[in-house]
Amino acid sequence: MRKLRLRALFALLALTLGVGALSAFTLEPISTTVAPSGPGSIGTFRIKSEDPGRIAIRFRVESRDLSPDGKEINGPADDLFLIYPTRMIVEPGAQAVVKIQWKGPASIDTERCFRFVAEQVPLDTGPSSSSGIKMMFRYIAALYVGRPSFVAELVASAQGATGSDGSPGYLVEVRNTGSRHVIALDPRIKIGGGLMSLAPEDLGILASANYLPGKSIRLFIPKADAVPRKSYDATIDYEGVY
Repeated sequence: MRKLRLRALFALLALTLGVGALSAFTLEPISTTVAPSGPGSIGTFRIKSEDPGRIAIRFRVESRDLSPDGKEINGPADDLFLIYPTRMIVEPGAQAVVKIQWKGPASIDTERCFRFVAEQVPLDTGPSSSSGIKMMFRYIAALYVGRPSFVAELVASAQGATGSDGSPGYLVEVRNTGSRHVIALDPRIKIGGGLMSLAPEDLGILASANYLPGKSIRLFIPKADAVPRKSYDATIDYEGVY
């Protein structure tokens, strides 16, 4: 069930990023974790061509951060990984393998989060002509560096606040105080010992986010009897998927 839910989440991400139903290739797995040291520091992605002609694909890794409004922030991170090969030409219907290896610190106390990007490029693109490349099709997978001992823990807090229109409400924050990412399925938040109960449909981005370790997301929820600047007890119940 969790695997099916994760595939549904990835399908939604793919549509958001513009990946259409007729793909030039497929990428698996959609999420993988490698260890910071040892044999487990090497990960494998599999490419399968769905295109009737030869296609060229290049690979890269991006850093991954999370802003308080739930938006993902990315940047270059190829220097932290060995990627082999960095690009390839795949024949029609053929399959290929890409390997990545973590080159960062061997000792980490919290999970490191990245994106593995596979994107189709024109066949006549040479190694020295990276500028001006027009992306044709791409997959973006989740890539983590961590250990099995890392755990996730979401905590909620709430404070009385006013919205942009001056209306009162709660500024609700959910923070991952653990050392590992977690996707919160079916989250429910109670504020003020049950003064207000929030179901997933009330929580917007709070109900669909992948909470990275040490990061938090905030959302303003209108409520007429909320007292500005007053702190309220808040609890969150959820099913965690990793």
